[in-house]
Amino acid sequence: MEQLAFKCIIKALTGCDCPFCGAQRSVWALFHGDLKAAFLYNPYLYIISPYIVLLLLCAAGIIPRESKLCRALYSKWSIGAAALVTISWWIIRNLI
Repeated sequence: MEQLAFKCIIKALTGCDCPFCGAQRSVWALFHGDLKAAFLYNPYLYIISPYIVLLLLCAAGIIPRESKLCRALYSKWSIGAAALVTISWWIIRNLI
């Protein structure tokens, strides 16, 4: 897996983990049925994934774009909350 993994530019430049460092290993472990390892590589993925999946379903038109759900997901409050959670995780994971 290590040979196939892309290197994180943020980590290479700053030495700090970005919010998504470990995501490739996490998905790889998930596909191999190792839920514990997947979570330990990057627990943030489990927090943000439902939001991203719903955004993609709205963008693809699978969930009607005019629905209350899509409007709520694309609202400045939802995007701001996702950004706040992402930035908070970025700070926390580099302090631990």
